[in-house]
This record gives sequence, C-alpha cells and structure tokens, in this order.
Amino acid sequence: MTDKSMRPPEAQGSANKSKIGIISLIALAAVAFLMRMLSYGSLTADGGITFTGYDEFYHMRRILYTVSNFPGSLNFDTYINYPYGFEIGWPPFFDFLGALLAIILGAGQPDTRTIEFAGAFLPVLLGILTIIPVYVVAAAVFDRRTALVGAFAFAVVPAHVYISRFGTVDHHVAEVLLSTIAFAFFILALKTAEENKLSLNSFKNISSDKNLLRSLAFSVASGLFFSLFIYTWVGAPAFVSFIVLYALVQTTLDLKKGRESDYVFICSAITILATLLFTIPLSAGEVRQGLEMSAMYLSWFQVVYVLVMLVGVLLLWGFSAYVSKKDMDWRYYPGALILVFISGIVLLRMFSVEYYAFIAEGLRFFSGKGGYISTIAEAVPLFLTGQGKFTFSAVLGSFGLTFLTGIAGLFLFILELRNEKSKPEGVFFLVWTLFYAYLALSQRRFTYLFAVNASILTSYILWTLIDSLDFEAEVKKLIKPGRGAKAASEPVIRTGKKSPLKSKSKNKKIPESSSKTPEPDYFKLISGTALIALVFVPSIWVCAAYATDGVSIGPEWQDSLEWLEASTPETSYYLEPSETPEYGVLSWWDYGNWIIYIGKRPAVSNNFQTGVEDSSRFFITDSEEEAKTIVENLNVKYVITDTLMAEGKFSSIAEIAGKEIGDYYEVKTVTDSTGFKTVATPKQALLQTHIYKLHKLDGTSLSNFRLVHESAINSTENKSGKENTVKVFEYVKGATLTGTASPNETVMATLELSSNTGRKFVYQKGDVADENGLFEITVPYSTERKDNGVRADSAYSLTGENSTVYWVKVNENDVLNGKMIDINIPD
Repeated sequence: MTDKSMRPPEAQGSANKSKIGIISLIALAAVAFLMRMLSYGSLTADGGITFTGYDEFYHMRRILYTVSNFPGSLNFDTYINYPYGFEIGWPPFFDFLGALLAIILGAGQPDTRTIEFAGAFLPVLLGILTIIPVYVVAAAVFDRRTALVGAFAFAVVPAHVYISRFGTVDHHVAEVLLSTIAFAFFILALKTAEENKLSLNSFKNISSDKNLLRSLAFSVASGLFFSLFIYTWVGAPAFVSFIVLYALVQTTLDLKKGRESDYVFICSAITILATLLFTIPLSAGEVRQGLEMSAMYLSWFQVVYVLVMLVGVLLLWGFSAYVSKKDMDWRYYPGALILVFISGIVLLRMFSVEYYAFIAEGLRFFSGKGGYISTIAEAVPLFLTGQGKFTFSAVLGSFGLTFLTGIAGLFLFILELRNEKSKPEGVFFLVWTLFYAYLALSQRRFTYLFAVNASILTSYILWTLIDSLDFEAEVKKLIKPGRGAKAASEPVIRTGKKSPLKSKSKNKKIPESSSKTPEPDYFKLISGTALIALVFVPSIWVCAAYATDGVSIGPEWQDSLEWLEASTPETSYYLEPSETPEYGVLSWWDYGNWIIYIGKRPAVSNNFQTGVEDSSRFFITDSEEEAKTIVENLNVKYVITDTLMAEGKFSSIAEIAGKEIGDYYEVKTVTDSTGFKTVATPKQALLQTHIYKLHKLDGTSLSNFRLVHESAINSTENKSGKENTVKVFEYVKGATLTGTASPNETVMATLELSSNTGRKFVYQKGDVADENGLFEITVPYSTERKDNGVRADSAYSLTGENSTVYWVKVNENDVLNGKMIDINIPD
C-alpha cells in the first residue's frame, strides 16, 4: 500500500484539490436542496401536498395518467375544452420523468400520495442536477474557481429557485437542465476541436486520434440532450437554431482574422445531425396520423426543422470555404447570408403561408406578442408592469442583485473578448448570453433561462473585484497566523527518509522576519466580505420568502373544489379521457387546471386558453338568454366564480370578449394626501354583466342559475389584498310558476335562503301579467332541499300589486325537469 508521504508534492496537491472540489460540490448541492425545499412546510401543512401554480396541476394529471398507463402519455384529453376535448401541445418527457420517479419510489405500485410527492420533488432533483452543467460551462469558459462561485450563485438565484422549488411541477426546470447540458457538451466539443485544430483532414486518423473522438463524442452528447429538450418543450427547436447563429458569428470572426473554421462546422453539423437522428424516433412515437406539420405539437415539423438547420450549417460551411478560397473580403460573408435569409423569408411568405405562419408565430411568442399572451402576467417585459409602467421589482424578485452584477460581468467579458484572441467557447457563451438576455427582457417568465448566464457572469465580475483587493491572500493571513514560523521550525521530510532533528537546532534562534506573518489588511477583508454579501444575501433573502409564499391555490378555492368533487355527480373517463364526460364546468381559464385535478370535473376553459371566447362571452353578456344558449351548447352544469373575476380579472375578460374596459368603468386619476391614484368607478353596464349578477348579487335575479355552494373560508392573501370568495352555481331548467293575476299586474316571487356558510340572502324574480292576466316566472330553487348546501328557509311568497301573499312550494324534480306549476293568485 502506498504511503501518502511517498507521493510527489504535485500529486498530493492535485488530490487535495480534487477532494476540495468534491466537498465543495456536495456543499453546493446541500445549499441548493435547502433553498428549494423552503416551500415544503407550507405545501404540506394540511397533511397532503398542494402545488404552487396553475400548470403544475395539469402536469400532475399527466403524471398520474402516465403512472396508470406507463409509459404512455396523455395526448388528447376530453376533460379540457369541454365538450370538444383538446390535443395537448406539451411534449411528454417531463411528465414521463415524474411518473418514472413515482414508480421507483413506490416500488412499482405507487399510491396517489407517492405520485404527488414524486411530482412535487422532481423539480428539486432536476434543479440540483443543473448545478453540474453550470459548473462545467463556467470552468470551460473561465476557470474552476469562477465555476465554483458561479454554481453557488446559481444555487441561490431566485429565478431558478422559483421554478425548481418543491411543488413546482412544471417543465421549465427541465428546460434549463437539458439546454444547459446540451450547451455544455457543445462548448466542450468546440474547445477540444479548436485546441486540436480539428479539420476534415483529421478524419483520416479518426481511429487513433483520441482528441478527435472526444470532440465528436461531446457533439453527439450535445445532440442527444437537444433531442430530449425538444421532447420536453415545443420551443426547443429555436435553441437548435441558436447553434446555426453561433456558427455564422464565429465563422465571420474567423474569416476576419484569417483562421480556418472547419472545427466550428464539424462540431455544429455533428451536433445537429445527432439531434436529428435522436429526434426522429422520439417524435415518431408521438406524432399524429399523416404528415401533419405543427410547431405547437410534436410532429414531423420538428424533424424537418432540425433537418433545415443541418442544411443551413452545411451551406454556411460551403460558403465560408468559397469566401476563403476566393480571398474575398470577410464582410461579404455575413452580408450575403443575411440577404439570403431575408429573401428566403419573403419567398416563404409568397409560396408557403403555413410555414411562414409557423416562423412568424414563433417569433411573436418569443417576443411576447400575439394571441392571449398580453393577458398573461408573466409574459410582460421584465422592466414593465402589466399597465406598461416602469418597474424594478420583477428584476429584484427574480435575481436580487445578480442581474446587475451579471450585466456588469457581461460588459467586462465583452471588453476582454475584444482585447484578447477570442476563443470559440467564449464567443459561444457571449452569443448564448445575449440571446437569453433578450428573452428575459422581452418576457419576464424567461428569467429562469438567463439565471444560468447571470450567475456565471456574477462570479466572473466578483472574482475580478476580489482579486483587485487581494482578498484570498488576506483571508489566508487571517485563518493561518504564524504559518511562516511554523513552517520554518518544522523538519523537511524527504521521500522515503526522515531527517532527524539535531538537538542544537531546538535552541537556534529563528530570525524575526521568518517567524511572523504580516497582519491581514482588515479594510480589504471587510470590503471583500461586504461585496460577497451584497451579491448573495439579497438572493437568499428573496428565496426565503418562498417558505411562506409557496401555495398558489387559496383555501377558498381548495374548499370549493373539494366540495365539487364530493357533492356533485361524478363524471366518467377521468383516467381514460378518450370519451366525452357527462357534463362540464365553466369558469375563467386561470382556474381550469384546478377544476380538473382537484375537482375531477371537465373544464370548458383551462390554462391552455381553451374555451376562453365562450367563457368571456358568458361572463360579459347582459342577457340571460344568451348565457343559457352558451351553457346549453357546451353542456355545462356548474359555473364557478370568484371575487377576482368580478374585479381584477374583469379587464382580461372584457378584452378577450372584444370589449373596452372603458365601457364598464370610468377610470380617473385623482390626488389625495398620498399623491396620485387611479380610481375606477363602475358604470351601469358592469352591473348588467353576468359575472356581476352571479358573483355580486348571488344570481338572485336569474331564472336558471342557482347558488349551491360558497367558500367556507375567505382568503385575504391574494394579490389585491381583498377578501376572495368562491361561489359555485348550478344551471337548471327551473320550475315555471304560471297562472293568472290582474291584467298588467306585476307578480313577484320571493324566497328566503341560507347558504352553506349560514349567510342569509333573498332570491326575487318577477313578471308583468299580460292583458289577459297571464304571467310566467321561472325559478331555480327548490323549497324542499335540506342538504348541507344552499337551502330555502321558507316557501316562495308570490304576491301581486294588490293581492295578499300566496305561498308556493317547489320540489327538486320540478326545478330539474322544468315543470310548469299552475297558480292562480286570488284577487
């Protein structure tokens, strides 16, 4: 066995560095784990597991389905866009991983609790794993110490912690992991290829050239993870395009400096070819019948798109060789290619409107334009509010101060690239960073992607500043005082032999200069420590808020949806949604996934923005007849409203319905003791809308909608700071009270009611008798229903203008079957 003392000093130092590196990565993983588990307590407070957002609940539905049908995925669901159903655009890889983890944790037979825990824990696991490619990228572009601090910055940056915390069952965390791994392997391929002068001639020695094989292996690995990325998110093909963009930029720089670019094109072509080969079998198992092309679903579009990117790289390669061979000015290269690209777009617009629409819609999506994106809060620009006002709160909430330090690091990095011989991995990282920065600035939801680059650049600028303070040297002086004296007094141990100490050496006086270590510079120590704290403490502080801000669904919605599942007729096909269920539930699209997963009922509108036109028309209409027509056409049995729909979300409802908010509110800016504020005063048109009649007036003037449940718990924790109540209404045919009274007499039916919370309210509906004295009043409530829901406290009191009270009882069958009840009011 080899004695450690026998090792050369260099080997011992290398081994120590490896141990320190491993320990550091383990510590980083622990920190990342703690940051991402802060929400565990709030999400499991009631003994179950709650999830953090909206899409998370539909991902859990798919995970639940995949566990039951492993490895099958839920691609068409009759529980959304009811009654038509909807084809799911999400690729299945993230949900497959959740189901696989559940099966492993449940030893092949997981129960619902295990499945929900696996789904909630999956983002934590993927978030921690992302630290590895972040470290690899930073080490390849900069150095290991930058990589270590960059990985720590990434472990605590709020934008990524937010999407990878416990309970955030969404594919965004997988996007970051897979794209960063793909980019990391591509960077390694580039770096290896450039250092070893990879060219076409190198393939002659492919069997013996390990460096060539390493570069090719890295490229293939990059392609594999790009294909898994495509199998996770429909927007992933755009990131494959990014490889082509980089190839154009790098080749332009190489042509300007008179360098060969074979290494760029070999790595790029192999990466995209591998992506193509891995994508074909993945897409083939998911695409619809025929050769339909769609950028919104897994289809042959992704395969064709990657193939086009491969052709694009080969064309770039050929044209660069031509420019180089003809000794043309390097400016012709980018100029001609940009002209060709623009011409191609124009020709595509002329001869293939469908493919042009794919590209245009993709650009609109990444720029935050088009469709219903403008009504989504997370899709607004980073520095703007939903009302278009400048704000810095989103930046602080996503990055702390890491965004600012990252931007500072970016400018410094650009300066260094200009001053030094630009390496391909550095150029790639720069283009990658600019691309992600654009995404984050255009839509704040993409801050989780930019978190990788911002963290690495933060580490880069931080080390630059720390080095200027000699911080490391000062820390060593502080933690190892007297090291010089100790080292001078210790014997020198040589390999294989111990040097005995002579007795007289003990009494030998050590010179004062060698026995004292200089005192540390406390100003530099404090400055360096303050700098580090200034960068990391705000991030950790923001992340700590997730400990209590984890739950998105309020108790009022939880209460109402649990009631919906337990107290309404069960619908069929929940775990095999290939057939149409018996009825649907109508609410605003924000709440659709909650209705499907917690209430286990089909939803007309959900978070895919399905059915939003029908929902908005229903809530905005002032006609009960139109409302009846909508729910009857959609076979809706229940309607759910909340306070936010009647207030804060009303503007989105009006916008999608094609109305102007000014038609319903008079908006003025006034001044008070605190300054300027905006005051919105309701107009008469608002009071006539169905959302107002239902939620604000309990539907007390409607014939076919009855309140059956209201939330027993009211939350005061929503964003508006106002109390939120959820109400469930049932659509019924209604019993029609018909009879005779005096001609042109107003007849009024009145019923006193108590809600499930004990709240008292009054239903009142009237009709004016015609010239023959005939009247008809359709009412939705039974007077004999005595369950735990809304119940009548008496019979209907039926009165005319000049008559006494006439009491009428209505049973449940009368209401459900639309029975006519003949009544003659005595004079």
